Amino acid sequence: MHSSHDRAPGFNPYRRFALLALLLTLSITFGLLSLFPRWDVVFAWLIAINIVAFLTLGYDKAIAPTRTSRAPEAILLALTALGGSIGAVIGRLLFRHKTQKATFQPAFWLCVILSIVLAAVYYTVICPECR
Repeated sequence: MHSSHDRAPGFNPYRRFALLALLLTLSITFGLLSLFPRWDVVFAWLIAINIVAFLTLGYDKAIAPTRTSRAPEAILLALTALGGSIGAVIGRLLFRHKTQKATFQPAFWLCVILSIVLAAVYYTVICPECR
């Protein structure tokens, strides 16, 4: 059973969590760039999205036993694929979250690989001087 807020017309947990994750990641990214202006924007993004992925997994685990709306798996996977693989792996291990769910495992590890490949391509092909 969800709260009455969750059943409101137009409620979309994907949109809500995606927007929140994006705003938090961008806020942290720009905060880091203001503190460290010589950093590459992708490097700041990677730090930020790893923080957000870690926090999102922790949040989702914490609210799992409640009736509160949880973070959709698609959002967890997107955070992982878009650079948050380290934070997601650490979060899964530390919080013991989604470690036994067989349907989540292949998609999660595929997103981890995608994240690593994207970062490797960026730093070796697109912008090797950014390392």
